[in-house]
Amino acid sequence: MAKISVIIPVYNVEKTLKRCVDSFLVQSFEDFELLLIDDGSTDKTGTICDEYALKDTRIRVIHTANGGVSRARELGIKEATGDYSIHADGDDWVASAMLAEMYQEAVVNDADIVISDFYYEEAGKVVQRVQKPTVLEGKSLVCDILTGKVHGSTCNKLVRQRLYRDFDIHFPVGINYCEDALTMINLFLHVHHVVYLPKAYYHYICNSESITRQTSRAKFEERRKYISHLRQMLKEPCFEEAIWQTALRMQVDAYYSKLFTAWELKTLFPVRRKSIMNSSYCRNLKLLMLLVSWGMYPLAVFLERKYLHVE
Repeated sequence: MAKISVIIPVYNVEKTLKRCVDSFLVQSFEDFELLLIDDGSTDKTGTICDEYALKDTRIRVIHTANGGVSRARELGIKEATGDYSIHADGDDWVASAMLAEMYQEAVVNDADIVISDFYYEEAGKVVQRVQKPTVLEGKSLVCDILTGKVHGSTCNKLVRQRLYRDFDIHFPVGINYCEDALTMINLFLHVHHVVYLPKAYYHYICNSESITRQTSRAKFEERRKYISHLRQMLKEPCFEEAIWQTALRMQVDAYYSKLFTAWELKTLFPVRRKSIMNSSYCRNLKLLMLLVSWGMYPLAVFLERKYLHVE
């Protein structure tokens, strides 16, 4: 039994998989297992997985019919034997000290979850995404995820594996957009001790083939399912405002991505202009949200593109 289970769902990532796996094989921490969940790949991904399994006994490969990333992550959790688990994506890579330093932080503090910073890479530009949770307490961390202060990814969080079993936590079936955020929210609602490690190890590579970059009707429907699931999960009044801010932020982004019409944008969620002004977003984003809430879509788009440069 390993101390850490690394779970990597892979689908048609033959061009980047070797870089990802190699970054784990050179970790300074060696007591881990690496689970490659081949989600019905149609390129050479499955073959590459099998080749790695023959080279290193720590690697296990599970081939399955294509069922989506949420199902693949869930399968990895069921197969994992480590005391802790962490996820990665096949087109990303990690620094060699990640497992050692995150595990040390977990053991020293007897932590249920260790959160670290991460790097975001797009078009050759690398930005460190600092997390800085408001308070290391469950409900506060949930709100931090919903308002964007803490990223919902499972890739920069080391999780005590038995939490999934003890609290019957699963990756949501049929949801492949922000499925990791929904799972982390569920975990944060049950954990007792969370630690924040202000170091970045994980390199998230933004690419045009990622589901998060799809500009299609399907992406909008996935967002709808995500918000609906949130509302079912988080029925306490303390989460209402954070859920609404999440929905509004997604509206603005989806409109700019041309995922739906202005009329749909107007009718999806109630307008709460006071909530916009009281939010923690930067001034420019508040202005964009207000313009959208007033139905002034062309002006919002014009200002966003020409002057506002919202980060």
